[in-house]
This record gives sequence, C-alpha cells and structure tokens, in this order.
Amino acid sequence: MKRITTGLLAFSLLGLPATTAGAATAPLATSAAPSATPAQTSSPSPSATRASTAAHPAERTPDTTTSAAPIPQPAPNNYRLSGTLGPYPIGATLSVRPDQTVVNAHYFYLKNLVDIPLSVQKSGGQITLSEPGGGRFTLHFETSDKKSLGPLTFQTSTALAGTWADGTKTYPVKLSLESIDRLAPNALYEDVTDASPAVFEAMVQRFLHSVLRGNKAETAKLISWPLRVNAERSFTLKTPAALSASWSRIFTPCVLAALRGAIPHEMFVHNGQAMIANGTVWFGAHGASAINSSPCQLPQK
Repeated sequence: MKRITTGLLAFSLLGLPATTAGAATAPLATSAAPSATPAQTSSPSPSATRASTAAHPAERTPDTTTSAAPIPQPAPNNYRLSGTLGPYPIGATLSVRPDQTVVNAHYFYLKNLVDIPLSVQKSGGQITLSEPGGGRFTLHFETSDKKSLGPLTFQTSTALAGTWADGTKTYPVKLSLESIDRLAPNALYEDVTDASPAVFEAMVQRFLHSVLRGNKAETAKLISWPLRVNAERSFTLKTPAALSASWSRIFTPCVLAALRGAIPHEMFVHNGQAMIANGTVWFGAHGASAINSSPCQLPQK
C-alpha cells in the first residue's frame, strides 16, 4: 500500500517568504505530493502470543492464550474542498481512510462558517451526504486529468460534483480539492500559533473585513510587521503609514475580488503559515505576513 503524505494541491505559494518552496497541483492524493505536516502512520500491533507452562504431567496447567489487541486503524486523510452549492460558496471536509471508508464529514457556508455534520453513504463512485435538516448531496468523482484511466477514487480525483436537494429545492454542486492533511480539529494551526483554531480564524476574519471595508487603521493592527508584498516589483512595508500610502498598489481590484471569496476556516498551513484565497494572503501567529498583489484587469461584465 502506498504511503500517503499530507499535501498541498491547487494553490499558489507566491506569497510565501523567500524560504518557502512551491508546490504543483496534484490529484486528491498522491505519494508525490509535498507534505505540509509530517504524515502520521500507525504500526500494526504484534500478533497474539501464546504461552504454556510445561511441568510434571500431574501438575501441568492449561495453556494460557493472550487475546490479540485490536489493530489500530490508520489515521484518515482530511480532504479539504471548496466550491459552490447553487449560488452559495461553501467548504467541506471529508475524513477518509486508505480503504476509502469515509469516517467523518461536514460542510459549511461561507456566510457563517458553521460546520454542518453529514452522514455518509458510498457506493462505487457515488457518495451521498445527508445533513440533519434534510438536505442531501448526491456526488460523484471528477478529475482534471484527461488521461486518467479506471474508476475514480478519492486518491485519483480532483473534485466532487453533483446536486444538493431538499424537498422541492435542487442546486448543482461543485467542490474542488484544496488540500489534504491528517490533523485533528484542535491541531489545525499548531505549526502557526499557540492560540485555538477559533481564536486564530477570528483574527483572519477581522483582517478580511477590515480590508474589504477599506479600514486602513484596523488592517494595520492585524499585520505581522514587516509585511512582504509580492507584486511586479516586490517590496516590504514596515509601518502602518507605509501601508496606507501603498494601499491601492497592494489591494488591487483582483486582490479584493479574491478576498471576497476567501474562506477563513480550516485553512491550509505550510512552513508555519496559513493561507487564504489560494495564497493571496499568508498569516503568521500575529497577523498577515505576506500578500500576493499585481496589476490586473477584471473580466468585463
């Protein structure tokens, strides 16, 4: 069985500090994918041992057999996805064992970032995810690899697509893979900060709200100085006054558009930093540390 490592798939590392290595887009899981955190593997338990006592025939005691300890299950891979449910931006996480068993799943809407638990049924290439309120996802695997052969699985796919239905309402669904990890919920950002995931994510959310409102003073409080800006000509800012003076150079229309769709929840972590909007902004423990910014032209409506 191939060993699956934690990986980054389909995001840009342009905003990382100079010491950070890039990563290429890959399928849902691949042994060649780079690791964001060390993969955790479980070793099988020893087989049961058998001990018997040899003595004088009249004193022989019955053989004593030690029961085999339960073999621990491998840690599941957390497949982090994002996309849309009809007009609504959503994110989802499916925790999947190497044998394709989905052991846990939830999704959330960008508007409130509240996890909604999902029960799972899987039959071949079709996955049914049911939520407590009655909504139901009916999804199938997809891949961007046109040369892919054979049935698709979590390991060989790059997206899930299908529908969500609840009563008379039906919406199309498309979820693309963002990253894979084996982190427990309370350990999402342990390489970034000592704060809890809720506290760290709240800080990132405040940064987003401040930028999108154009609040320069509040944004400056949520930056880990100095701030690196990767643009046509990269530069470094060291003070709130410098941020204010360079605001329009940093937060171009394309950057603002990317941040409007950013999901500051269950963020991908690499080299001790978390990212939003496919690497548009990277965060350390105390705030934004790097921003990808370049002139752009939005599509004409």
